[in-house]
Amino acid sequence: MINIAITGGIGSGKSEVTNYLSSKGYTIVDADRMSREMTSAGGKAIPYIREHFGESFILEDGSLDRAAMRDLVFRDPAKKKLLEEGTTKAVLNDIEEIKRERACCGDKALFFDIPLLFETGTENDYDLVLVVTADYDIRKERIMARDAIDSAIIDLIMDSQEGEERKAALADFVIYNNGTIDDLHAAVDLLLKKLQI
Repeated sequence: MINIAITGGIGSGKSEVTNYLSSKGYTIVDADRMSREMTSAGGKAIPYIREHFGESFILEDGSLDRAAMRDLVFRDPAKKKLLEEGTTKAVLNDIEEIKRERACCGDKALFFDIPLLFETGTENDYDLVLVVTADYDIRKERIMARDAIDSAIIDLIMDSQEGEERKAALADFVIYNNGTIDDLHAAVDLLLKKLQI
């Protein structure tokens, strides 16, 4: 079985790639979804957040106030690091457990959707790394169309992530997503054919 990490900056189209792979029957392990579950009501990261950030970052339903936390961590690198200590590391540990569990399941390939792959320094934990990227302005337009996030916050988020050129240089494969969804799907199909999976 090949373990393939998929990464890319916000707005790159990475989710569209994983959705397409899922529609073709491949198994996707979504690090963002795992993180969201940890910070939802009753999630295992909530006690950590309450202890290190205070009750003001917990909503009435017991889940993380994502908007407040996002505003804090992308303005304060120390707080970002503190949050990652309680969430990112737990997600990475869970991913390693999934790899062990799936090793005997007969999958040809297992895909891991990990937005902060290079930022966490875990790129060497996978057999192959696929980077999905697009031009900065295109990515920013996509985010603004999709999410109700202030333009300045988008810039902070994008600037906090590893540079796209460095990601591409470190990747085994790169998909440039400056075109249409059909173009993106065709690029994924070509990659699957090349990998013979």
